[in-house]
Amino acid sequence: MSSRYRVEYHLKSHRKDEFIEWIKGLLATPFVLHAVSPGAEDDDLTTTQRVKSKYADILKDIELLILNKIEFDLNHEELIGSLPMENAMTPKSRLNMLVPSIGPFFTPLPLERAFLWEDSQRAISSRRMIAPSFNDVRHILNTAQVLHFVKQKKLGPRIGKPLRMVTFDGDVTLYEDGGSLNDTNPVIPLILELLRSDIYVGIVTAAGYDEAKSYEERLEGLMNKLHESTVLTPEQKSHLSVMGGECNYLFRYCDNCLSEEESKPYGLVYFHRETWALEEIKNWTKPEMDKLLDFAEKTLNTLKSRLSLPSEIPIIRKKRAVGIVPGVVYDPNLEKHVPVKLSREQLEEIVLTLQNTIANSPTSRNVKFSCFDGGSDVWCDIGDKNLGIQCLQHFFDPENPIKPYETLHVGDQFAPMGSANDFKARLAGSTLWIASPSETVDVLRRLLSDD
Repeated sequence: MSSRYRVEYHLKSHRKDEFIEWIKGLLATPFVLHAVSPGAEDDDLTTTQRVKSKYADILKDIELLILNKIEFDLNHEELIGSLPMENAMTPKSRLNMLVPSIGPFFTPLPLERAFLWEDSQRAISSRRMIAPSFNDVRHILNTAQVLHFVKQKKLGPRIGKPLRMVTFDGDVTLYEDGGSLNDTNPVIPLILELLRSDIYVGIVTAAGYDEAKSYEERLEGLMNKLHESTVLTPEQKSHLSVMGGECNYLFRYCDNCLSEEESKPYGLVYFHRETWALEEIKNWTKPEMDKLLDFAEKTLNTLKSRLSLPSEIPIIRKKRAVGIVPGVVYDPNLEKHVPVKLSREQLEEIVLTLQNTIANSPTSRNVKFSCFDGGSDVWCDIGDKNLGIQCLQHFFDPENPIKPYETLHVGDQFAPMGSANDFKARLAGSTLWIASPSETVDVLRRLLSDD
């Protein structure tokens, strides 16, 4: 009989990534057939080498399938774009037939080499009881993406296709959930090194504020170190931007401009939407956006009643977003206010219901939106990170917009349905799926390395 954890995990299809699950399934076969516990120590080494070879062969085959898909999509781009996605006549690559939900790939991925590196760090092929896991595959995919861009950097712009822009999510990617970037955060020197390498940097966050001060407070350590830097030129410093509310508010760092705290001669400068937004975003009218948010707010109120949530849990309405967040209640026994939190099940019920209800309503006909579970709250935002990253690709270089194969987005929320707002970023560029700020530091160090 399955444990409760295992039953619940397998029922949560919205938290799975079909491509990663498919790779896990392929790697499970050599694990079952070849990772057999031997008797002698010499046999153990032989078994490890055999399993390693089988894993590497499978990942090499997937690597070739990705190359085939990239070539196939380029050759059929015009035809694919002219047919609805569900059209039976839409041409499909081999990988699309094997993994129907697979998205685009913008770069080759050296998966075999990435596996061998990860195996040297994580001893995947030495395990006898635990098959290659979701996290093993996630790390292999991340390492393959890093290896690709390191190779392109070595080839240079004349031969290769070097990285031109890196974008980051905020919470759990650059800092802990609800935290901020202080002066000692180890990711800051790496962001400065990206800028020094003439790579544009964007922080694309769901946090939606139409004024700079709130972002400057969250990014205070980065702002200070940027200003103090004597290595970066003013132009390189200005290559840092913040895209807030998915794709609604744009700010750029300025070293000689008064921030909203006029005591500081540096900070973030606001750019009006008309100066950077894609035409698709400009075409969204205020009545249309308000109508969608009204509908979302009504849905949240219905869910709050249906799930019997405490009255202390508030629903917050912003200009371009609406959400339900934890509350506080006074405890007379403790003589202080204590938090009132939403459970994991409540968060998932709210985000999936909100996503599906809005998607099936006429309010979403002309306006794009994204619903996501922030770990302790649920929000519905106007727009999505795909559009936010595309806006930055054009904003940083209007005459020669940055291409998806020159773009890398680092985030922690890539689950395929409802609860993850980084998922749409896959449509705008290559991605790294990380699980903590320390992982972000690790992948950036490798990305900036010449090894």
